[in-house]
Amino acid sequence: MTITPAQATYFGFSGTLLFALLLLGALTLFTYTASRRIQLLTLGGPPEDRLDHPLARLWHMAAYGLLQRKMFRDPYAGLYHALIFSGFLVLLLRTLMLVFEGLFPGAGLPFLPTGFWQGYLLVKDLVLVTTFAGVVLALARRHVAKKERLDPSFDADLILLLIGFLMVTDLGAGAAKMALDAAKSAALGATPSTALAQNALWEPLTYSLSKQFSFLSSSSLQAIYFGAWWAHLVAIFVFGNYLPFAKHFHVITALPNLFFAKLEPAGKMATFDIERAAEAEKFGVSKIEDFTWKQKLDMFTCTECGRCREVCPTHLTGKPLTPKGFMVDLRNALYADADALIDADAGRGDGSAEVALAARRPLIGGWIDEETIWACTTCRYCEHACPVGITFVDKITDLRRHLVLEKSSFPKEAQTAFNGMERQGNPWNLAASDRAAWTVDLPFPVLTMAEAADAKLAGGVEVLFWVGCAGSYEERGKRVSRSLARLLHEAGVTFAILGTEETCTGDAARRLGNEYLFQTLARQNVETMKGYGVTRIVTNCPHCFNTLANEYPDFGGTFEVMHGTELVSRLVREGRIRLVNGEARSLSFHDPCYLGRHNGVYDAPRELLNAIPGIVLKELPLSRGNGMCCGAGGGRMWLDETIGARVNQARFAEIEANGTDAVGVSCPFCMVMLGNAKTELAGRTEAYDVLELAAQALPAHPG
Repeated sequence: MTITPAQATYFGFSGTLLFALLLLGALTLFTYTASRRIQLLTLGGPPEDRLDHPLARLWHMAAYGLLQRKMFRDPYAGLYHALIFSGFLVLLLRTLMLVFEGLFPGAGLPFLPTGFWQGYLLVKDLVLVTTFAGVVLALARRHVAKKERLDPSFDADLILLLIGFLMVTDLGAGAAKMALDAAKSAALGATPSTALAQNALWEPLTYSLSKQFSFLSSSSLQAIYFGAWWAHLVAIFVFGNYLPFAKHFHVITALPNLFFAKLEPAGKMATFDIERAAEAEKFGVSKIEDFTWKQKLDMFTCTECGRCREVCPTHLTGKPLTPKGFMVDLRNALYADADALIDADAGRGDGSAEVALAARRPLIGGWIDEETIWACTTCRYCEHACPVGITFVDKITDLRRHLVLEKSSFPKEAQTAFNGMERQGNPWNLAASDRAAWTVDLPFPVLTMAEAADAKLAGGVEVLFWVGCAGSYEERGKRVSRSLARLLHEAGVTFAILGTEETCTGDAARRLGNEYLFQTLARQNVETMKGYGVTRIVTNCPHCFNTLANEYPDFGGTFEVMHGTELVSRLVREGRIRLVNGEARSLSFHDPCYLGRHNGVYDAPRELLNAIPGIVLKELPLSRGNGMCCGAGGGRMWLDETIGARVNQARFAEIEANGTDAVGVSCPFCMVMLGNAKTELAGRTEAYDVLELAAQALPAHPG
């Protein structure tokens, strides 16, 4: 729709001036709004460096932003989103062209060669149709084939209708302009069909519509052209200035949010200077401005698509926490106090901003209920599902840190676990001296690291077996510890345990908000292991696995950490373990959140199960990255569950419906939760740890 010098007079000086003023006004308003949003990002909160590893960040942004890597997990939504997103990318140049034409009628775009421009026009014509189709599909998803995760939204409908309007006005203006050009050419002696036909190759859709306009007079075509042109540009200005106030702000913030995404292991929580926090007498987050700039950018970027709640255990069981609602509440809190926060930060005004902030609705107990904060199991399904890289667990745990360390306000059951970890080194409050009692029934000795050091074993110890609290004290957990010990012994792996020198890793303490207790335990354990020169660790507890592998490096403890199923499946592949005894049975497998979504270990337990004779694995409907939590993570293992349905029962009901003889697990917490659900529901599906089943399949095993 390039304007030639001959048509430049259609705009006139007054039209060009009006457009320039309108453009200036739209840009000024957008710049002001954007600057206010940027000020909100930068005020308050601790500093955060997100400029490391720029190439990795660019790749992450390209994979998840430009290539829409997560969107097609829902094929229908992925399709219409890809159609609309591609339209934005292609039509960005078109928008620049229209703005250029409004400012400089008849000048065209001097930096575009003719060949490129013709090819672009062809793509543009196609994209007008595909983008409009995407809008129709999106509206149909919202109002015809309704999806539970999508709540009614005026914003969504308005934005979709605006996008559709932009496609229609672009096409209408282009067709009217093409017909007008043909009429002028005809007036100069060319036949209308000849004048139009030269456009058929590069703009076939616009050409087809322009033929329908050919019977109109030049004045009518001019009116259609300028009406559509102005409507299109005004709609773009309205669209751009509405975005920062709507949930579709993600159109602007999604790519930056993906660029600045967390590159550390998914299961790693941030470590802060506990001593400095103690001096400042400030722990965690109590006010909306206490969040980091990246956490606030997450709030801006939430699309409210609801993917985060589809397999969220708290949402599915009627808890007050739903990830989308949590993020929207945080964003509303930020926007509600925006003016006062910015004015107070800048030191402007007569003190009214400070007065307003003192009287504002509190974040905890106001915008966010305490029940919401304590409901989260930190399973990370929400983060796994989010297409724009939003994190939720960090915000929940920051709020918990404030409640625990600054307010001493937390569920009373947590105090028992804290006391046990602090005094006995385990949340069960059982005697530290009994930590190695599980080894008594084994037909071979299990050395402690101290005993191995005294014995000066030839070649040293290959691996430290980190038993964990559950593996040391919980009855089923002790059986699994003995199973892993038998498997390592069968393979000829020299291993040792820490025995009474092992203490809780602090996983539950950290995720319940007691960062001080966690750091105390972490430093103690790291010092112990470094004292023995530990380099390799194996553990059957995914929570210990995650903490040792991802969080202990912050305290100087850098170890090679393996989950038991990873090591044993490798030993089976190498032929160091033969699994020959098996019982014919069908088996579901429940993915532990801290093994799967937190650390990406999905295949090792399945590989081990498939190596056991007689076992037929039948996947659960919710498995791997979409697996449902058992309800124990985030310290919930130690808290009562009094609101809504019980998470472990909801998961167990799905397992029962899968119709298998048993369910395999690879986490002692999952074992407890599913075992309890079986009892509570009088179920039939027994839970077995994968390592238990593997040990039973050894050529010979005692008992």
